[in-house]
Amino acid sequence: MGARKPDGSSAKTERVTFTRPAAERIAKVVRQIEQGDRGADGLRFLPRGGGGSAPKTFRICTFTGSWSIGSDKTVTFKNQTATPNTVSATNLFWPIPDGSTRDCSIAKDGTAWYLLVPQLFAAEAATAATLTTASLEFNTLPVLALATASTSKFSVTPKTIEPITGVTLGSDSLSFTRKSVGVFFESTAGTVAISVTTCSTAAT
Repeated sequence: MGARKPDGSSAKTERVTFTRPAAERIAKVVRQIEQGDRGADGLRFLPRGGGGSAPKTFRICTFTGSWSIGSDKTVTFKNQTATPNTVSATNLFWPIPDGSTRDCSIAKDGTAWYLLVPQLFAAEAATAATLTTASLEFNTLPVLALATASTSKFSVTPKTIEPITGVTLGSDSLSFTRKSVGVFFESTAGTVAISVTTCSTAAT
């Protein structure tokens, strides 16, 4: 069978002409190969782009709204105005809440596109709490968040006590006034000493 072109058609025998610089470069490569390891693999030539047949497997895009795990969403390629500039990608990793338009990165595996990383935000998250006699202090660390608005909350409920707020001395009694207040830290209350002397009330 004779020589064939890539499309399968017959190839005609044609004379190839090299310039002198090109011929010298070819001769230099041949000499290097002959002086090297004869058992080494031959030269390999990759398609333009340095990869396989579809080198653009990573793209930066934008999308709008929520994107739950396992669902598809149409994303728009950044820096590409020529149409079509959209593709459908699948989210396998991130439960993204509803929000405005944000950036993301996607990658192609085979013929399908998948979400890699959505645009993230910095948030201060509470990591520990310290209860003192005067306050409840929270330690925080900056963490990556999927949204800037709070999606949940935690609360600390104070304990109610009734401290004495006033005293009224009557002719035959001592009345204490109390008021309910909330505290985070409850300690043993101090004692109040009241000196009492024997007394009598004259009958009227």
